[in-house]
Amino acid sequence: MTATLADTIKPIWPAPAHVIAGVSTRSGGCSQAPYQSMNLAQHVGDNADDIAKNRTQLAHAEKTSPQQWQWLEQTHSTTIIEIDEVQNQPLHADAVFTRQQNTVCTVMTADCLPILLCDAQGSRVAAIHAGWRGLANGIVSNSINAFCNQLPAIKSQEIIAWLGPAIGPDHFEVGAEVKEAFVNDSAIGQLNAAAFEAQANNKYKADIYQLATIALNACGVHHIYGGGFCTVCESERFYSYRRKAQTGRMASYIYIDTNQNSAD
Repeated sequence: MTATLADTIKPIWPAPAHVIAGVSTRSGGCSQAPYQSMNLAQHVGDNADDIAKNRTQLAHAEKTSPQQWQWLEQTHSTTIIEIDEVQNQPLHADAVFTRQQNTVCTVMTADCLPILLCDAQGSRVAAIHAGWRGLANGIVSNSINAFCNQLPAIKSQEIIAWLGPAIGPDHFEVGAEVKEAFVNDSAIGQLNAAAFEAQANNKYKADIYQLATIALNACGVHHIYGGGFCTVCESERFYSYRRKAQTGRMASYIYIDTNQNSAD
């Protein structure tokens, strides 16, 4: 996990060279407190001009234009949308994928788990916003099904996944209702039980990375990289809604790059 241009983190994973991916950190932008400084979300009360400047800076760091970035209006749903071209307005979904070059799939987080996907050939890419509600309700399986079934279809075994910065298990304390949303008599529900560690007062510490890995494995995805971050405890690096409710958002993004493709 290496910080690079414009304070972004680049995945260490065996994606093809023409698949470009990363996640922004909270530093390097122009937003003022309490959003300092690289907030990319328009819905948190930050200054609109500062957000636009931050988005432009991130786009230019990737040698793209802001018009190539598809942003979402995320609602903790299980909706995934395929895009052929970028829309001017945010799309109402929690996952987005494309088979088009130079079209940047983007999700925003500040404790929830971003998941980036590509296939082994780099013919399609996806970004998923996976909070606990989305994970419990099937955002991973919905995304994998949509990702694989668009013609020409691919097998889930061809997918490579990267888990970006999210709340770590030491800080993700949840109630019994969250555990009950994951743990049941199904095979995957029994596996999910291992991701919860009982605490006092009927609370549990939950491992969102483990829950996502179990969900990906259940869909046939086994090439999984990343994880090991904690947005709560790495306060200089990441925004965290649990640490401070009035805060910004990071962006996790992925796209198929024409220039890299032509150089292969």
